[in-house]
Amino acid sequence: MNWRRHHPDFPAPTGGSTTHPTFASAVVVAWLLAHDKIGIPSTVPTATLHLRPTGAPPRRFQLWDPRVELSDDPEGEDRITGWTTDADADALAELTAADSSVTRLTTPGTTPLAVPGGMRVIDRFHPGTGGLRVTLTWPSSLRGHAAQHSAGGVARHAVPYTAPTAARRCTQKTCGGIIPTPYCPEHGTTAEPALEWHPGGGLRCGYLSRRALLA
Repeated sequence: MNWRRHHPDFPAPTGGSTTHPTFASAVVVAWLLAHDKIGIPSTVPTATLHLRPTGAPPRRFQLWDPRVELSDDPEGEDRITGWTTDADADALAELTAADSSVTRLTTPGTTPLAVPGGMRVIDRFHPGTGGLRVTLTWPSSLRGHAAQHSAGGVARHAVPYTAPTAARRCTQKTCGGIIPTPYCPEHGTTAEPALEWHPGGGLRCGYLSRRALLA
């Protein structure tokens, strides 16, 4: 009640009565965070987005109460929606317009993702209650799992020209692809082993994995 009296932009009630109003928790949390009233509460899920702009230092952003939609169509688009601040929304729009790559997107319900470009801000929604909900999207065909090494980026799988032998030192994936390592006598970085490359954990990887299981 004190915040409502002293801040005209405090979120409006969504229900209840005049004496006992109720509020949308995600909207109130976004307002409290934007006004430095609280830290990030552990009970509210967050997504962490690492961007690598071309010719600029990496940037990290957080989205609160995120919702992720991953397309099964290689011609479609994935998207993520979450609460953020105006300043971060402005920075995201500027950086994604320059075709930044996503080195790591960590969000509840899925493994860490990465996208080598194509991300853009498509919607900024101000409900008039002190928060801002932003939506970002990217081509689903580019999406893959994030690499484990510190530089991040998409983990790419190489489908080799020939079947592996006992000399192989690379880990083989369920899709039939490998991640070449320099010390592998068959698939070292100078061996050019790939018939094709695809994002590990992406749509192409899933299709090849299902085909291999059926075979």
